[in-house]
Amino acid sequence: MNKLGIAAAAGVLFAAHAAQAAETKFGDTNVTIGGYVKLDVLASRFSDGEVGQGTARDFYVPSAIPVSGGSGESHSTLDLHAKETRLFIKTDTPVEGHKLGTLIEFDFISGQISPTINNAASGAGNENTTNAYNPALRRAYITFDNWLFGQDWTTFINLGAIPETLDFVAFPSEGTVFARQPQVRYTKGGFAIALENPQTTVAGVGATDDNIVPDVTARYGFKLGSAELNVAAVLRQLKIDNAAVAGPPAVPARDDTAFGGGVSVSGKIPLGKDDIRFMLTGGDGIGRYVALGTATDAVLDGTDLSTVPVYAGYIAYRHPWTSQLRSSLAISGLSVDNDENLVNTATTTKTVYSAAVNLLYSPVKTLTLGAEFRHAHREVENGDDGNLDRLQFSAKYMF
Repeated sequence: MNKLGIAAAAGVLFAAHAAQAAETKFGDTNVTIGGYVKLDVLASRFSDGEVGQGTARDFYVPSAIPVSGGSGESHSTLDLHAKETRLFIKTDTPVEGHKLGTLIEFDFISGQISPTINNAASGAGNENTTNAYNPALRRAYITFDNWLFGQDWTTFINLGAIPETLDFVAFPSEGTVFARQPQVRYTKGGFAIALENPQTTVAGVGATDDNIVPDVTARYGFKLGSAELNVAAVLRQLKIDNAAVAGPPAVPARDDTAFGGGVSVSGKIPLGKDDIRFMLTGGDGIGRYVALGTATDAVLDGTDLSTVPVYAGYIAYRHPWTSQLRSSLAISGLSVDNDENLVNTATTTKTVYSAAVNLLYSPVKTLTLGAEFRHAHREVENGDDGNLDRLQFSAKYMF
């Protein structure tokens, strides 16, 4: 798994927060403060191995499902945490005929994400006594008319297709585009284009940190009848530039560049009071953008980079039972077209899929109580597989 700082947490859109947020004014500047407090209770059963306390038990991480060839033992856990609690501060100021704005958003779970996922959380805090956790930056940007400068959701993602779920990653994890990162973006109507922070992930190497060209992303949203649809694309330079290592083991110098790209189609289709939300994504060398980095962007073929094709998607159906009670049913999947001769077949994910259903109750508009069940299945290239079954209860108050 790659560093999940780029993929550490989705949730409710800012627009949903803003409806409940407190607003005030200082001179010409409008200031909005909002967020939510959330308690999660997660009962998990991993069919083929144990997962240590941390990221993979705080929310659903597809690549962290343990697998075995049939000899693994099941392991069950119970976790309670309030780390997803979130706060944002937003400003809007008219300046000499222009619109100038800022947003800062942080939570208490993104900074706890372990680089190795299966191990204990890397940030400060534990469950022994105080359960204290450090705040972590989610988004921080400046807007000037149609321009955005700073850290935000990647332009390759469509936030309008988010299903209503309890999991920290509100999208079905293995089926979605998902990243937050620094960028410069221009938006005009339904069209947006951006230059975003580059990074290349390589199987067996990790993040190379060698890129010199930003990722180019673009998105176009439009309506077709009552349906709200979105087409997005990304074009990337993939690069590795490592010096030779004498060893042992000896590693030859590796200096190569490849190019990757992908397309995503997503949307929300109303069906009376119900709706369907979906996303379909495919491409070569876009593993960092899909499924929380379950696949890498590339693999080494000798000293050359070879891109890894990935295909992902989800569909979710939402049904309101009453004005206060509703459910969503979602299915999601990822397929990775690895070259078995170039990867570790015992650890490299081939396919992963999940299905989830929930029941959510809001006695008042700002408070949601709910239960959600998820079943997930992961298979690696050598045929080993494993399952995750999780029952989650949550209480969230938005302010």
